[in-house]
Amino acid sequence: MDFLSIQQLVSEERDEGKVLRFGHGVPDPRGWPSDWRRGPQEAVAHEKLKLEEEKKRKLERFSSSRVNLNNLADLENLVQRRREKRLRHRVPPKKPEPLVKLHRTALHWACLKGHSQLVNKLLAAGATVDARDLLDRTPVFWACRGGHLDILKQLLNQGAQVNARDKIWSTPLHVAVRTRHPDCLEHLIECGAHLNAQDKEGDTALHEAVQHGSYKAMKLLLLYGADLGVQNMASVTPAQLARDWQRGIREALQAHVAHPRTRC
Repeated sequence: MDFLSIQQLVSEERDEGKVLRFGHGVPDPRGWPSDWRRGPQEAVAHEKLKLEEEKKRKLERFSSSRVNLNNLADLENLVQRRREKRLRHRVPPKKPEPLVKLHRTALHWACLKGHSQLVNKLLAAGATVDARDLLDRTPVFWACRGGHLDILKQLLNQGAQVNARDKIWSTPLHVAVRTRHPDCLEHLIECGAHLNAQDKEGDTALHEAVQHGSYKAMKLLLLYGADLGVQNMASVTPAQLARDWQRGIREALQAHVAHPRTRC
């Protein structure tokens, strides 16, 4: 009976410790084993307290620099500190790439843009009619590129070279074919342009006409006697290029017709 009474006494005291919430962050004064972890409500309250303290510290740090703004000098110091802070965290800018100088004269640009009156004034003022730019192109090249026949005639009347070559050995005849200006092409031929002149890849103006599919240029060149048998660096003639071009078109058309989406 005495042993049972002691067990009951112990169980009653333990139940009292649970009722009094011993072990949830508060040590049990009677020395019974206890759980020192916080309960759910205490954990939530502790997190809220931490957030409020952090917010308070941020607010104090944010407003600390504004407390002593008594005059204009304080404001200037604040602005200077903020500017230095931004500069410290800024990504250093990239070095600007060096500008490529094209070495084009006013005559080059006037020929390209088609300003015939400006071209007349520049030539009358003594502008060099065969001035070279970075690509070794003369104003005749740029007149052909822009398709300005009147300016091309002015330059050639002033003694410009009709067979000038640039760094890739192209002539104004090549440029006129590439840019599809048959009127400039015909005038160059009439002024003595070499029909079979080859560039660094061995292409003639007729090669260029076939590659770009320019029917008018091909017709003009053949009419004035361009050679169909000239081979380029790949040992290909304009006639072979035309066959390959036609074969490619034929194969593309056949593939399109045979595609299931094109069937009705």
